[in-house]
Amino acid sequence: MTAPLPLRTLELSGSPRELGRWHGQALGPEIRALRRSLLHYLARISLYGGALPLYALAVFLGKRFWPFIPPRFQEEMRGVAGGAQVGLGTILLLNVIDDLANNSPRCSALAAGGPYTRDGSYLLGRNLDYPLFTREMVQHLTLFLLAPAQGLPLASLAWPGYVGVCTGMNRAGVALAQLTSMSRDRTWRGVPAALRFRQALEEGADVPTAASLVLKAPGTIGNNLLLCAPAEAAGLEIAARQGVIRYPRGGLILATNHYQSGLMAPIKGRFPPRPPFSPLAAHHFTEAYSQARLARLQDLTRGTPLWPGKIQKILADSGIANAGTVVSVVFSPSEAKLWVARGPQPPVSHGPFQEIRLWD
Repeated sequence: MTAPLPLRTLELSGSPRELGRWHGQALGPEIRALRRSLLHYLARISLYGGALPLYALAVFLGKRFWPFIPPRFQEEMRGVAGGAQVGLGTILLLNVIDDLANNSPRCSALAAGGPYTRDGSYLLGRNLDYPLFTREMVQHLTLFLLAPAQGLPLASLAWPGYVGVCTGMNRAGVALAQLTSMSRDRTWRGVPAALRFRQALEEGADVPTAASLVLKAPGTIGNNLLLCAPAEAAGLEIAARQGVIRYPRGGLILATNHYQSGLMAPIKGRFPPRPPFSPLAAHHFTEAYSQARLARLQDLTRGTPLWPGKIQKILADSGIANAGTVVSVVFSPSEAKLWVARGPQPPVSHGPFQEIRLWD
């Protein structure tokens, strides 16, 4: 097998402003490249209107979230903007674009422990699938190792300019995977999703505490969230103002992009249409596709031992991965390890995978 290209890793520590400044200075060219990619896309869809008016509108809408962002993350974003020499509106937009578009209904995740694993410790595997900017997301994927002045150290797989966490693990051994879920309960008046989850990892030293932090924080959009520690796991089905917790059955819990709990059924939302120029087909933007991936996960995990290599193969399965799979990772909280797919193009889960030990 071809050796994986080493994943870029950026270690940051200090106050919120220091975290942001060093982030922006180290990755300024990449942040500006992501802004250019977004402008290029907006130019393609704007017909004769041009990209700048649409970009200005997106930044304006993103600013509606600003009053609800915890002050330390506001300060960190200011630091990123200053270090990268870009406007604060650009950094804010990079961090709330999912809350604005809510257009990523193709992710898949599983947590397995108990009888499924060799020593009973839980493993977490996830694919993050995106409808646009797939080449840029693969190219610029970065492992951020954050040591904030206050809060738990954590690792986050993300992109230049991104302060939130959608895929990560803290030093206490709590791993997290964010998945979109279509919900009619949405609002501007909440903590943007990835920042809500960053807060939970910084303050939650176990799964119950992290889950409680997520549930009590006002949200913005629908999400399914898997949380996993060495001896426990949970799934959260959340919306802007409500949520429920699901627990593993016999050591296994699965999630795709629809609510499985009957308590959340009344607020299930409609799936979005395919955005222009997406590499994915219209079928990928349906609940039927989410249901099919869940059924495929059930088939692939039924009654079989699971270890990191096996989960990697599940994440690469043609019924799970797709042309939008830009991140594929397996976490072992008990070993403080992760395996990150380093495929050169989506679906990256075709590998190879790079093994990384955190916090030696």
